[in-house]
Amino acid sequence: MELLIATHEGLASGLVSAHDMLVGKNDQIMTIELNDSGIRDFRRRFAELMDRHQSGQVLILTDLRNGTPHLVAKEYEEAHPDSVRVVSGANLPMVLELGHNLISANLDDVARRAIQVGRGDIEVDKMQLA
Repeated sequence: MELLIATHEGLASGLVSAHDMLVGKNDQIMTIELNDSGIRDFRRRFAELMDRHQSGQVLILTDLRNGTPHLVAKEYEEAHPDSVRVVSGANLPMVLELGHNLISANLDDVARRAIQVGRGDIEVDKMQLA
């Protein structure tokens, strides 16, 4: 299984950079970012990247639900329902957790774990609730 982090410019590469610094490089993690070259170019690069990984399963983390990277990824998931899952709200705890569980994991289990970890690590210290 592969992990693809698809985000707006700077976020995916930043998440992977932090992952690599904390736990080491993982060749199963790929990135693609929407930049100022536009949506058409992003779609082309996304298709090229996914074509290289047709034989395996891919979990795609996106930054913003219904943003361009997410919508492009969802189109690919709809075309490949047996091998692709998309989870929005990418964050560093997700990437760190998933980086350890990609080798022989079940695609749906990994997607569920991403959601669990992403939600579970959101907290406010010393917040006063009204």
